Amino acid sequence: MASYKNRPVMEPTTELRRYISLDALICILRDQQLRLTRVDRFSDPFEGSVPKRQIDDQVPIFSGANLMMMEQIASHYSGMETPRRRDMWTEMSQRRRAMTRSIHASCWIAGPESEGMWRLYCEDGVRGRGVALRSTLGKIEASVAPHDLFVSPVTYRYYHEGPAFTDDMDPFMHKRLGFQHEHEVRLLRYDQPHYVSLALAIRGSDGSSPAPVAPPELPDYVFLDWSSLDHTDAITISPYADDIYEQRVRTAIASVEPAAAGRIELSVLSERRYAAGF
Repeated sequence: MASYKNRPVMEPTTELRRYISLDALICILRDQQLRLTRVDRFSDPFEGSVPKRQIDDQVPIFSGANLMMMEQIASHYSGMETPRRRDMWTEMSQRRRAMTRSIHASCWIAGPESEGMWRLYCEDGVRGRGVALRSTLGKIEASVAPHDLFVSPVTYRYYHEGPAFTDDMDPFMHKRLGFQHEHEVRLLRYDQPHYVSLALAIRGSDGSSPAPVAPPELPDYVFLDWSSLDHTDAITISPYADDIYEQRVRTAIASVEPAAAGRIELSVLSERRYAAGF
């Protein structure tokens, strides 16, 4: 498994859930694959961005005076590339955005079952209605170990204050403090050769050879071989499910993976499982 140096501590026994639609669950059970989404397809515009301090630290590096100094130094050393006068800010921004197109992720939620996460991620006809895979951090890590993914809890912080990031994966393992309620754990797949090719194309020609050609875009989704039942403790039906939806879930699961029938449970938040005490 890939190593992320700034990974927060989390116990392997911590419960993880993936809240999804019934159709998505059936695809997982039928195909025995886990879907990862390209990060630039996520709705958060801050995905892949960096804190203000990181931008501020680059001001002296990209200043005109610094560029002139580098040109003067290069003139005294044969073979040293003379910096080209280009918009370094634009190039750096393009490279950061390009990295979001070279990374795919699967997002899980740590901790107890959450009513808010049902409403945020599920909407099978009714807001909050869907299903959830329940597992643990240790089991999920073991399940994706052959795929060399980064696995880490997300760190939540303000971006307008605080230190700069110190690792290439930090922009993808951090979110703004307002998203802290998600308690997200991310599984990341980084296609470094793809990103390097994108970065070279952004940089352009050095004047001695043709400009590199950008590689084809990666697909919006990638699918990894994943034996779902080997790594799932339960399949939970939403507290917003009525009897008809519950039966639909049980029938659909039994039709594609009969062995999963014994792991289906009704949400602990459902009044049909635990009635209110009056």
